[in-house]
Amino acid sequence: MSEPKKEEATFETVTPSTFPSNLDKQKHVAGVVPAIEKARLYRGKGGEIMRSAVSRFIECISLSHLSLSEKIKRSLLDTLNENVRHPNSQIQNAAVNALKHFVEAYLVAADTGGTGDITSKYLQMLTDPNVAIRRGSAVALGVLPYEFLVNRWRDVLLKLCSASAIEDNPEDRDAEARVHAVKGLISVCETLTQARKDSNIHSWEDDMSVFLLIKNEVMMSLVKALDDYSVDNRGDVGSWVREAAMDGLERCIYILCKRDSIGSTRRSDGNESVLELPTCDMIKNNQMDSLFDVNLASILVGGICKQAVEKMDKLREAAAKVLQRILYNKTIYVPYIPYREKLEKVVPNDADLKWGVPTFSYPRFVKLLQFDCYSRSVLSGLVISTGGLQDSLRKASISALLEFLEAVEPEDLNEKRSRESMLSADIIGVLQQYKRCDRVIVPTLKVISMKICW
Repeated sequence: MSEPKKEEATFETVTPSTFPSNLDKQKHVAGVVPAIEKARLYRGKGGEIMRSAVSRFIECISLSHLSLSEKIKRSLLDTLNENVRHPNSQIQNAAVNALKHFVEAYLVAADTGGTGDITSKYLQMLTDPNVAIRRGSAVALGVLPYEFLVNRWRDVLLKLCSASAIEDNPEDRDAEARVHAVKGLISVCETLTQARKDSNIHSWEDDMSVFLLIKNEVMMSLVKALDDYSVDNRGDVGSWVREAAMDGLERCIYILCKRDSIGSTRRSDGNESVLELPTCDMIKNNQMDSLFDVNLASILVGGICKQAVEKMDKLREAAAKVLQRILYNKTIYVPYIPYREKLEKVVPNDADLKWGVPTFSYPRFVKLLQFDCYSRSVLSGLVISTGGLQDSLRKASISALLEFLEAVEPEDLNEKRSRESMLSADIIGVLQQYKRCDRVIVPTLKVISMKICW
């Protein structure tokens, strides 16, 4: 008995004549989100899943540059703004991803003139009592394109700097909001500087105001964020802010060093004199003309070294890897780092080193205690481990500290006394600097009691 013949599937080429109207199809797709909202499908158990799906759908519409009416554009933008305010982080992230592409596809290209309204709205949301709104607005500012930031770049940067600091009112404090503010701040810096570099509209002098604000305000705010020791029922939530701040400082260093390299190239193009070997005076003059100088380098590297000796394995490893990238970056050379050769011995260019292991990392980083520019920063991180509760960390850090103090020739008593005197002075400095931070003061007092017993 012969088997019945299977019907073969046939495929036809889709052309505009195949559909009753290609425009009708686009209108139908564009009307999906308003139809979902009209049916109130955000309610119930599946409401949060639906919100994430809608944001993803809007992102796809934006990537495909579907034709939308002005009414639909406003409706989709309102939907994204609502999802940006949502307390669910997955919904927020989906909305922010969609917002980035939606703004570029429909608002920048259309040049509607409402760019300032959107930026102002997110700036106002940064100070909202609702922590979810603060979180979402900070990340949303970070994905806005240059056209939305250029007219209010100073306000955006300063507001994000303020949002990255610990809130004055204890009831308003939220570590995630500060993390989002730090990440948004760095994204805005990169957007502003990259777009200005690619544009011929702005003069050299006009650009400098942006870079000076990054140096004097943004980077100092990130340095302060390295001292975020906030704690709640989840533990050391301030470590999230500190980790984000380290990443931000690294990226800001590259921004300034890139700018300095462009500036030095322009200055050298204007000088037609015979090339000479660099002298001490020439190096000093270069520092005076540079955004990134030795003072800034010592502050930033010291702050990162401090994280490399604290008690969290993850944070120590992240800090050491940041230092490795700064020291050995092949694309952007970072100059003026004090005691660079010594630092390169402490942090060699090896990707397989176990920086999270305290018995490996502490003996290396305590060597920096002999340098004035790093000693207090390193000690302020080390005392948290030395005077902490974890026995393994305490033993490893104490052992490394004692080894540093004893690592002198027996007959060289002056060197030993010098190290002990420097350590005592740094301990006093730490107590003065962190006088209102129990997370640092209590371990430091324990270290003092141990030092008396030595």
